[in-house]
Amino acid sequence: MDAISELRQREVETYFDVIARGGSRRLLRARSFHNLGEWGHEDYERLSDTLLGVNSTCSFSFLGRDAQRYSETIEGLDDAGHEIVLHGYRHVACADIEYDLAHENLSRGLNTIEDAAGVAPRGFIAPRQDVNAATLDVIEELGIEWVLGRTDAEIPPEIDFLEPAHPYDLLMLNDGDEPPEAFDRISEQTRPGAALLFHPNMLEYYDALGEFGEWIADTTPVSIGTLFEEGGVGLINDAMRPLRIT
Repeated sequence: MDAISELRQREVETYFDVIARGGSRRLLRARSFHNLGEWGHEDYERLSDTLLGVNSTCSFSFLGRDAQRYSETIEGLDDAGHEIVLHGYRHVACADIEYDLAHENLSRGLNTIEDAAGVAPRGFIAPRQDVNAATLDVIEELGIEWVLGRTDAEIPPEIDFLEPAHPYDLLMLNDGDEPPEAFDRISEQTRPGAALLFHPNMLEYYDALGEFGEWIADTTPVSIGTLFEEGGVGLINDAMRPLRIT
């Protein structure tokens, strides 16, 4: 991962201070870094190799916004047997989004990923996880097969829907857990049928990649699509920046 200058970090902190005012300095720094510390191609390759080394695969979520930038990465992960998952075209929450905007976000995301890398995602994970009825209508119309998230709406019978384990890695670490403590808690969530969400760029920020590698070796996870079809412990990784601030 490329080094991030303190000046750029402070610029993003200034922006997030409007949102996180009153929050802890730890949380402000972490949220700021989350919008800068995006993984590169070699980072994804290393994680892929770690997984393949224990005969595991997983899911990786991508934004259509960044599909062209990550086309080589998406193709490589797909060729290695991992699953590419839609996260939207932009990192837009789906709790109260209207139908037209949801359709634009998801359809454009699908199209840009397929155009850039020749891969058609079968699944969707919602930013911030909450999904409303309008989004589910769009998902059904677009033929997306499965969703990770939370919803109070009626789920169409054609869609497999599952809520990821909660709290996930980033929430634990942002709240102050040290990596061994966070992964002890994650291990308690690790059971057949569970889907676990990780943010490997932020695991690197918190110096927790070692614990993540140990968890992978102990768990031998599977992609979310495989979880729905065959069972196991599902793993999805999200290293996309919620905002792109240049």
